[in-house]
This record gives sequence, structure tokens and C-alpha cells, in this order.
Amino acid sequence: KNQKMKKILSIVLFIVAGYFIFNQVMDAPESNSLKRISKTYYQGEYQTAKSELEEFLKEYPNSTSGWAFLGLVNLELNDTLNAELGFKKGYELDSENDRAIVGLGVIERMRGNYEGARKYYEEAIKVNPRNPNAYSSLLMLELKNENYPKAVELGEKARSLNLINHRPGILGNLAIAYHYNNQFQERDETLQKLEIMNYQDLEYIKMIINGTVDLIDLL
Repeated sequence: KNQKMKKILSIVLFIVAGYFIFNQVMDAPESNSLKRISKTYYQGEYQTAKSELEEFLKEYPNSTSGWAFLGLVNLELNDTLNAELGFKKGYELDSENDRAIVGLGVIERMRGNYEGARKYYEEAIKVNPRNPNAYSSLLMLELKNENYPKAVELGEKARSLNLINHRPGILGNLAIAYHYNNQFQERDETLQKLEIMNYQDLEYIKMIINGTVDLIDLL
């Protein structure tokens, strides 16, 4: 049971996980190294990915993408302190690193600082209006505020960015928003799409929808 709760918390508290696109201009060796490490990450080998990133950052200490990625991996390892350090370093090196900005927002939300989290998410959108994680993160804040129509609006905006194949978790969050907004047909259609995509966390999304777990308590 504890493992299930931990898994659910990881979904609703850290929706950034599972999506990392290197869209900054980088030298080819740096980009290739990060792409190689990302494969390790997507295989769920987070400790190995962390070790590889630490070696990478010795060679490229000013890589904003590398530091943001390290923050992401540390969150997967439940190391919030070092996750924050990674995101902060990425942000210090590049104040327009929207992945680092969203990551800092996640840290603040985990601390219960919802207004601080909102500021980071909104800043990320200003920097990159096509960052789906920022919209989907705001969705979770609106669920906490019981502003369900706004949550749906944000989820549909995130979905419209056409990155679902990389971020099926966005659809998971949207399904939850549809449920709380009593849009049951849209909820069920979204769940069916996730089933077709073999979304690995679908069971936990359904647990929230079925009331086995109270999402508001988790937030």
C-alpha cells in the first residue's frame, strides 16, 4: 500500500517526469551525451542516469539542460534537496530555462507553497508558451482550488501542444480534471486513449477517479 501511495504522489506532485526535450542550441557532443543519458532515464535507471549526469556536468559545467535534467532525476530518486539545487543551478545559468523554472515550481508545491509554485509556472509560460508541463502543473493547482473549469481549460491547452506521445501524463491529469468537472464522456474518452497508449500509470489515475485516493488530500 505504501508503495502505491508513493507512486500516486509521484504522479500528482511531479508531473514533469517523463518529458525532457533538448531544445536549446548546444554543441553536438553535448547534445548527443544528453540524448544518450535520456535513454537511461526513460528506462527507469535513475541512479545510473544520475551518475552519468554528474560525469557529464564535470565536462560541461555550464550546461543549463544538464543541471535541469539532474534536478529531474534527483526528484525521481526522492532527493528533493539536490533536485532543488539542480534546478536552481540551471536557472542561474539561464533565467529562460523553462524546464528548470517548472522544476522549481514543483519543489515549491511539494512544500505547500502554492502561490510560489504558481509564480514559477506562470514565469515558465512567459518564457515558453509551448511548455505543456507548465500548463499541466497549473491544472493541479486549480484542482486544489476547486476551480475545475479552469483546470480543464489548462489541460486542454497542454494537450493542444501535440506532445502527448512524449507526455501521456498530461492526458492523465486532464482525465482527472474532466472527472472533477463532471465531464464524464470526455473523461472516459481520455482514459480509452491512455489505454491504447499503454500508459503505465493508468491504474493510479483510475484510483484517483474512483475515489480510492482523495486527490485533494494528496495536493
